[in-house]
Amino acid sequence: MDEIRFKPLPPGTPPFIQPEMDVSGIRRKYLDVPYAGTANSAQALDIFLPDEGDGPFPTLIQFHGGAFLGGDKRDAQSIYLINGIRRGYAVVNVNYRLTGETIFPQPVYDAKAAVRFLRANAAKYCLDPARFAASGDSAGAYFAALLGTSAGVAALEDKTMGCPDSDSAVQAVIGLFGVYDLAMQSQFTFDAPPMPDGNKLANFADTFAGMVCRDCPGLAALASPAAYVTPDCPPMLIQAGTADEIVPYAASVELVKHVNAVCGEGRAALESLQGATHGHPYYAAPQYERSRFAFLDRVFGMK
Repeated sequence: MDEIRFKPLPPGTPPFIQPEMDVSGIRRKYLDVPYAGTANSAQALDIFLPDEGDGPFPTLIQFHGGAFLGGDKRDAQSIYLINGIRRGYAVVNVNYRLTGETIFPQPVYDAKAAVRFLRANAAKYCLDPARFAASGDSAGAYFAALLGTSAGVAALEDKTMGCPDSDSAVQAVIGLFGVYDLAMQSQFTFDAPPMPDGNKLANFADTFAGMVCRDCPGLAALASPAAYVTPDCPPMLIQAGTADEIVPYAASVELVKHVNAVCGEGRAALESLQGATHGHPYYAAPQYERSRFAFLDRVFGMK
């Protein structure tokens, strides 16, 4: 695999848009694969394989962040998972419908449909269906965590989107500076960057859920990962910055505490990045990337 480069952003690019990866140097790949039987580019994924070997490869399934209203499967926030190719992992980057098009639970249906599609087509793409990890940052971490906690919850799946006989369970979860509690997020005050029209961004948890989550905490809980924790939840690694100004650090603390209370101590681990803000460069530091892959190597039995 050649070095990955990024295409520069033009002046005046709106918030939540990041540089696009130039993936031409990745030798084995399948781009813009539809996973829900539609031509909607929001329901497509990219699959990247290691340069050598027939697999089946343990698979990292990445969901981008962007406050549920922006981001893309090929933008810069997926770079650490692309590095997984060098470590013997297949890497999948997933697009899902954003709040400009729909609201909860439709994007969750997308995430689960993507996993079902990958499991149903694992042999075609050299993937190991018994070793799927979901990962994401910010809003993407919401989908990763919810996939980890809600396996088998029929209300959060629309199997008419395809591959109804495959399941959407994952065997590991990595979340970075994630949105895990919509009611807590709804109460959190932050200074959002202005939108291109000059208006201030509404609370993105409320926009995603289609309600004011702080006023409806019971309903908001049903759209949050912690509501579905069972003893069968897969191992989780949560990394969060103590000075996050966009999502509450406390949400990461509470999710890990709850998973361990239900599943036993050690099922979830919290790595606190002291003084780190939302999406801080600390997350890209070698020590934290090593930690993420050490976690995956341990869960998946990689040497």
